[in-house]
Amino acid sequence: MSEETSGQEAVAVVGMAGRFPGAGSVPELWQNLLDGKSAVRRFTAEELRDAGVPDDLAAHPSYVPMAAALDGIELFDAEFFGIPSREAQLTDPQQRLFLETCWAALEDAGHPPDRFDGRIGVFGSSSISTYLLGLVAAGEELPPDGISYPLLLGNDKDFLCTRAAHRLGLTGPAVTVQTACSSSLVAVHLAVQSLLAGECDMALAGGVSVSVPQHTGYLYREGGILSPDGRCRVFDAAANGTVRGSGCGVVVLRRADDAVADRDRVNAVIRGSAVNNDGADKVGFTAPSAAGQVEVVREAVAVSGLPAGALGYVEAHGTGTALGDPIEIRALATAHAADGDPPKACHLGSVKANLGHLDAAAGVTGLIKAVLVLREQIVPGQPGFTAPGPGIEPHLDRYRVSAEPVRPLSPIRAAAVSSFGLGGTNAHVVLAAPAPAGERPVPAGTRLAVLSARDAEALAMLAAELRDRLADRPDVRLDDIAFTLSEGRTGFAARTALRAGSVPELVGLLGTVAAGGDVPDDPAAAAWLAGGELAPGATGDLGHARRVALPGHPMRRGRHWIDVRPASGAAPATQGPRAEPRLAERVREVLTRMLDAPGLGPDDDFYDLGLDSMRAVETVTLLRDTTGLPLSFEEFDGLRTLTAVVGHLTALAGSADGGTALPDPAGPRATTGTGPGTAAHRHLLSRIREGSAPGHVFMVPPAGGTIAAYIDLSRHMSDERTLWALTHPAGKPGEHRSVRELALLYTELVREVQPSGPYLLSGYSFGGSVALEMAAVLERAGERVERVVMLDSHPPEAYVGGSADRLAFLAAFPTLIGQILPGTAPGAADRDAPAPRSVEEAVERIGDPDWSAAVKAELAGFFHTWQDNHEALKRWFPDRRPGADIVVLAAEREENRDIMRALDIRVADRALWARHSAGRVEVRHVPGDHYSMIRAPENIPHLGAAFDRALRGV
Repeated sequence: MSEETSGQEAVAVVGMAGRFPGAGSVPELWQNLLDGKSAVRRFTAEELRDAGVPDDLAAHPSYVPMAAALDGIELFDAEFFGIPSREAQLTDPQQRLFLETCWAALEDAGHPPDRFDGRIGVFGSSSISTYLLGLVAAGEELPPDGISYPLLLGNDKDFLCTRAAHRLGLTGPAVTVQTACSSSLVAVHLAVQSLLAGECDMALAGGVSVSVPQHTGYLYREGGILSPDGRCRVFDAAANGTVRGSGCGVVVLRRADDAVADRDRVNAVIRGSAVNNDGADKVGFTAPSAAGQVEVVREAVAVSGLPAGALGYVEAHGTGTALGDPIEIRALATAHAADGDPPKACHLGSVKANLGHLDAAAGVTGLIKAVLVLREQIVPGQPGFTAPGPGIEPHLDRYRVSAEPVRPLSPIRAAAVSSFGLGGTNAHVVLAAPAPAGERPVPAGTRLAVLSARDAEALAMLAAELRDRLADRPDVRLDDIAFTLSEGRTGFAARTALRAGSVPELVGLLGTVAAGGDVPDDPAAAAWLAGGELAPGATGDLGHARRVALPGHPMRRGRHWIDVRPASGAAPATQGPRAEPRLAERVREVLTRMLDAPGLGPDDDFYDLGLDSMRAVETVTLLRDTTGLPLSFEEFDGLRTLTAVVGHLTALAGSADGGTALPDPAGPRATTGTGPGTAAHRHLLSRIREGSAPGHVFMVPPAGGTIAAYIDLSRHMSDERTLWALTHPAGKPGEHRSVRELALLYTELVREVQPSGPYLLSGYSFGGSVALEMAAVLERAGERVERVVMLDSHPPEAYVGGSADRLAFLAAFPTLIGQILPGTAPGAADRDAPAPRSVEEAVERIGDPDWSAAVKAELAGFFHTWQDNHEALKRWFPDRRPGADIVVLAAEREENRDIMRALDIRVADRALWARHSAGRVEVRHVPGDHYSMIRAPENIPHLGAAFDRALRGV
């Protein structure tokens, strides 16, 4: 690197990402800037009406129906980030957009969090949550006491950066910055300081601003900052104000020497930055101060060590106001002259002319533009610029503004960015151009390019995006591509490996993958394709390769939004009592609201729509309160669709009035079940995935009795048989059911669906033991069980002779819930505290403040079932060796020893299951421990693939 772009105080910009009005990415933004496009547009009467703007306001002569809108603010890929649908709905779109953009920036840098060996900090800012204000104003989502903890967490600015740090696993500082319009550039300054102080090794810095609703304008007021005609003409003689816009930008920063050593792509280098405040030296709190601006520019230039004369471009704060623009250019000229070497021909610009004022995202958006100017050595033109304003013209001997793009005759060595916050906090950053790329040898031979995504569909999308990107970039080196894909990407479950000798050859192979075709196998990639790491040297010679910008993991965004219902007038006082809606309508209303699914179909699966276990508990509570019917969580867990829930509740209502027995929630089945209690227990068996091929797979619940983990697993399976899940029958504490009793009950239910064998049975943990006992029951009845697939089930030897009293279960329960529900693990203080003496105390110890009484009650019920199931295992030992084959999918890592010791469970080799089967027994290992193998998002795809193979007997 050159002296300008290296040194202990230099910080490299190694990644960038953003979503802007009219541009879904940084490359799209740059093209729009070069084309001179303005994203500000006039909204139609229909758009204004849909946004809730009254017709009389829209018709007001001073109403300006214009802004720079951001498309798709209601969309978010909640599944990718492991966020429940309901939580996503309650979260400010600003926070969701910032999270997505942070991830995209890290991928652009080639440093996803799981591949970076160091601490990553995050510094950011957001505007006020107008999403929250709309909900509060309408009274939506508020409990009777007016406090909603989930709503607070999802919308308060305080949680912008900590949410990103939590979801991405970042362990450096997470700091939300609020200095009004200058917030995101101040965030950049703080990130630089944190890097130089050694607090983190890489930093994300940026901001987001999204107004809800998007398609609204404003009333122009004389003397205000907003434009009377909705146009922002920066530095122009007709400058008369700015206009609002929405957007998000994030940059990735590293110490420059570290970036070079790690072969990062250096877009530009921050050489100096400064922040100050105007104080009282101005006419009013919201007015700009020339003195404050002069001082912040002088300090940043001094810190940079570069002469002001090196500056070839300044991205101005530039709001396009008759007052602000002249003050800013005078302050620049004064500060640069004080340096003794002022610029000779420095270009000026402001991205606000293109995008409007992005508020909390304005500063970082200007920084991204300045970085692109330095990297590409082109200055975009200013839309709407025709002639300089009277306060601008005297300074045009040193500063230039152009309506058209300019490629300077001499290289631009340095650039600067200004951002001035309402209230007086000013920020200025000085950047240097990246060092020219030196010559690098091009080793002969082929390279291995590896791609991965969360599933086959996403992999095809990624291949198509990469194909299109490389087809437009013939200058990209093959070894750079292979290096970035192998070192700069997270390894997901769906994988492919492409061996190519040139970029065009790779583009062709990518097209094959995008079309769903087969590509040649490469032995060097075998371990990686199986879920492991690449063998050393498998990719070919990458000794001279560097990271390059390549498409990241595709997002499948779905609608996560709470529509505020228009307020309606109060009913007349003389109006009689409103007739109660029919049961089906009340049920649909509850489910539609809890799932945020206005188009909920009668047979849509709730869990496919993003319902999680905690939200399911809240839904059951609402249904009970709304209908007055005694629906249990276990019953609801097995129903899964609107049709099934309505049918079950209708039957409950009929039973309460002396009606008939319950209907079958899973639809028509065979009628060979003979057990006296079968009809009353049909709700314990639910179809969690409809198959396209003959045959059925039956899954027995783990200890605790819930099937949420099976529903998640089913989404990562390709086996085409119909998948069924059993739930634990409801009972009172202390009402024990033995393994054999459960096996008899479950077998009756299974035979209603599939009257004769061969059967495929499966179960996780406790469920595997019950499945084996079911195999024995079926064989005694003359049926054949083809296979039992156990998911990390302990063999009986682990429990024989063990004993644990109720206090031991209570002591282990908080740790267990911490394994099942990440983020609820007891802290050090709780671990050192005396063991809880009651279920209620144990639940309170792990409880989240926003958990309702219903959630806590269900956790208490889960505890009773979990304890009963474990005690049943301690009383069970198989008395028969069924002939079914057993495949044990065993966790690679051992189970939590604290839980095993507390419950007196011995460590027993899973191969001991061979003692209890006359068939073939095979143990296969899958990633994770006993709990994370079936719950961690990164492990479930591997378990799904292994489960498919086990079911097929391969």
